Amino acid sequence: MKIIDVHSHFIIPEYMQSLLSHHREMEDGFPAPTWSIEEHLAYMDMAGIEKSLISVSSPHFHSGDGAEAIALGKLMDEQAAAYKHQYPDRIMFAAALPVPEIEASIDAVNYAYDVLGADAVKLPSNACGLYPGDAKYEPLFKVLNERNAVVILHPAAPAEVPQGCFTAGPLPLFEFIADTTRAVINLITSGTLERYPDIRVIVPHCGSFLPNIIDRLTGITKVLASKGVGKPVEVKKSLQSLYFDIAGDVLPAGIEILLTLTDENHLLFVGDFPYTPKEMITGKVQALMQHERLQPMLDKLMYKNAEILFAGR
Repeated sequence: MKIIDVHSHFIIPEYMQSLLSHHREMEDGFPAPTWSIEEHLAYMDMAGIEKSLISVSSPHFHSGDGAEAIALGKLMDEQAAAYKHQYPDRIMFAAALPVPEIEASIDAVNYAYDVLGADAVKLPSNACGLYPGDAKYEPLFKVLNERNAVVILHPAAPAEVPQGCFTAGPLPLFEFIADTTRAVINLITSGTLERYPDIRVIVPHCGSFLPNIIDRLTGITKVLASKGVGKPVEVKKSLQSLYFDIAGDVLPAGIEILLTLTDENHLLFVGDFPYTPKEMITGKVQALMQHERLQPMLDKLMYKNAEILFAGR
């Protein structure tokens, strides 16, 4: 079966040097793996993946210096575009936006789509503490809506985490999932997804905690609105613009829980290479192929939904 991977990463030396210079190389609780385009193609061949969408992972590349982040983001986008142009039948890419520099991010969107041929854009769950859905993001989301953009969310370290707690060490275990959920809730409750319905947002890691709290969110927003606290929002309507990737350990429970929130037309396969070893990804592919619950929707999950989502890119 054809497989399209919509969530894997590339790492260039300049990105790693920036993290080292700002002492952020261990921000996520573990060192970044090595990567090369040759290794990436080998992973794809091993796992049977036809196309892979690459993007920048975490830590988010803005380290407090706006000019540095703008230059680094442009460099990474140009390198990702070069990989796509070298392997057009195998590589897609999401542009790296230097948020919270909003005007520069708009420039990056236009350059990425008009010149570099980007397939999507990548947004961190927060950028220097600023979350999507904040009013400062409004000009950027207006442009993304005009572009009918696919926006890929990726977790980032929260501004603060509790010290002396296990989950504050390996951030992918809990803090990444919590911060992604916080970002999506902010997009919903701010009305951003309602105002900009032509943006398609991909939520990572089986929707993070969203499936577990969506009913509570729906109820609480209604109660608050009835008391004059906040504006009414259509939570269910906002969910219609969301797609969900299945990064992480999704069997046996993750996909089952996710399917209480969305339908088979909004599921996307991911590999998360090189942060997930290629042997684990291959095992995941095999497990998905054999999972009885997924058989009627396997073609949509593995490639058809991605083809529709990225049609024309």
